[in-house]
Amino acid sequence: MSEQPTCCAPTCCPTETKAHAQTKNTTHEDVRSAYGKIAASNGAGCCGPSSAHLGYAKEDLAALPDGADLGLGCGNPGAFATLKSGERVLDLGCGAGIDALLAARAVGETGFVVGVDMTREMLAKARKNVVSADMSDRVDIREGKIEALPVRDGEVDVVISNCVINLSPDKQTVFHEAFRALAPGGRLAVSDILLTEPLPESVQKSVAAWVGCVAGAELADDYLGAIEEAGFVDVAFTRTLASGLLEIAEQSNVIPDLDLPEATRARLRKSVYSYSITATKPS
Repeated sequence: MSEQPTCCAPTCCPTETKAHAQTKNTTHEDVRSAYGKIAASNGAGCCGPSSAHLGYAKEDLAALPDGADLGLGCGNPGAFATLKSGERVLDLGCGAGIDALLAARAVGETGFVVGVDMTREMLAKARKNVVSADMSDRVDIREGKIEALPVRDGEVDVVISNCVINLSPDKQTVFHEAFRALAPGGRLAVSDILLTEPLPESVQKSVAAWVGCVAGAELADDYLGAIEEAGFVDVAFTRTLASGLLEIAEQSNVIPDLDLPEATRARLRKSVYSYSITATKPS
């Protein structure tokens, strides 16, 4: 298994490290606030200004409008979604539009892409980037939560998501919504941060760790089980160790303020992975 400096959220940006009881409403508010600041400042993600290290082709990134790639992902779902010309794609948590725009290029003029995000600053940035890329005829950016997708039943052929579902407080509902949105035989392709062992309670309750893709990460078995429970079949994955995410969190004062013993930190570095997951809705 290879290791990479995986990253998916603004953990390097100033943010409070207070803890509070996570509820669905507070989690959405915390995530919306953190990502709104990133969008408004046109800041880059914690791994730098580019997603090139995540497997994106340099020429594809170079063709994107300025500001479409904020370096917030932890993988490249479009690369393993095997998108085909004419397909309809749904991007959960589209952010500034990197994956939606690349998907639009992959499906061509006869295809269509819907990007969904709940953060208004990200929505504004994504819509601007769609216009700049001259793709308004095949990319529709919609406001909504991934737990209640603004799409019709069976509206799309492929659902993609890049390090966003771990931010949801109700992942089971997200997968049921993705299943609903897919046409029979449709495909799911997700990049996300998952765990091989539980997080310490103090990390789970940290607001900063949650919006930084750490605290919201689930045990891999539970996450994959939720996909199957939603009705998907042929669930498969590859993974890479993502200890770099924990190191970034430590450097940005997300983890140190929680006073974790060094042995606990060392264990965490070996339990956080970036997963590339595929699954299918039965025909």
